[in-house]
Amino acid sequence: MNRDLGWRYIISLIMEKRKSMNAIAKFGIDTGASGNKVLVQTTHPGKVGVEDLILQSSAIRKVTASYYESLNLVNNRQGSHLSFDGAHWIVGEYAEGAVRRTKVNRIKKHHAVAKVLSIVGQYISEIDSPLDVEIDLMLPSNEAPYFRETEELIFKHIRSFQYGIDTVSCNPVRVQVHPEGAGFASYANVYPCSILMFGHRDVTIINLKDEQANVVPNAYTWTGYGTIEILRNFPFAFSNELTGAKLLYEEAMAWGEGGLSAMLTEEEKPIKLAALKEAKDLVWTDLSDDLAADTDFMNSKRVYVGGGGSFFWGDYLADLCQVKADILAPVRREIKTTFAQLRLSLSQQQRFIDLYLIWRQHAAPVMQLQPAPVKEVV
Repeated sequence: MNRDLGWRYIISLIMEKRKSMNAIAKFGIDTGASGNKVLVQTTHPGKVGVEDLILQSSAIRKVTASYYESLNLVNNRQGSHLSFDGAHWIVGEYAEGAVRRTKVNRIKKHHAVAKVLSIVGQYISEIDSPLDVEIDLMLPSNEAPYFRETEELIFKHIRSFQYGIDTVSCNPVRVQVHPEGAGFASYANVYPCSILMFGHRDVTIINLKDEQANVVPNAYTWTGYGTIEILRNFPFAFSNELTGAKLLYEEAMAWGEGGLSAMLTEEEKPIKLAALKEAKDLVWTDLSDDLAADTDFMNSKRVYVGGGGSFFWGDYLADLCQVKADILAPVRREIKTTFAQLRLSLSQQQRFIDLYLIWRQHAAPVMQLQPAPVKEVV
């Protein structure tokens, strides 16, 4: 072994030893319009890993330095205040206002760095030992030109930033941005196929002819045609758009007995339910006309359906897709089992499928320890 190779070998051993002494956190993050979806696996040396699921408010607000200094907030997994690169941010529940309206054309990458740091900062503050960090982030396909830039910004700023009044730091190992739908594409095993994702803000279709087909060039998004389009056509306003969407979803799952009905008088109920049905029919007519005109979609042998709004359209999808629809029930059940203590609703399970499939590629399931058998005394 020559001298140069010998030193490289020694340095690699030192680095490997250092890594083995650090805790490691593997994050999967999707900054959706209705909420930031987060999956985390943290592992300490010599210990079994722990997995968390977080659904954080998507609200975010940039503030002045003087405003930031006046804040008296306790950072937590649902909200925080932080600062990096001379900018100051409030993220999550602390940024919520009395009125909530989604900006349908907002580019997600502008706020992605602050949202990622908000989540990671909390874990850094909770863990005493040095922390290695891996991040898988989901962004829309139409933001693909910014993927590399976003990865570099996160990798740069996550090393050290101000989290509340403290400065926190970690060792970034890997940051990777994936197009939304990449998780579904990794699951697909029947071709040609289509992926339909129903979000709060948008509806996206991805047509894949074979296993080698790339998500980004084959994705098309109906911007603003998610649940918010129904709200716009529903003649009764909600001050908080997400509250309204939740009530309409609950109603769709239990017509006449859901969240909206519970707020109505007997006189109001038939009027408003009829208005909701009209709004649903109108929005679906536009979507289904476009889908029916899409030759690739109509020729697909399998349609993988996801997103929190997918259950909202269940009865309509049954007519359009017939037996071709696949809601990835095995993956949904796995999410439900993995995070059983959270008692996730069907909609919440469905919302995490795309992210879960990407995250699991780097965060293998943790070992489940079984209790030792009890010896019987004879």
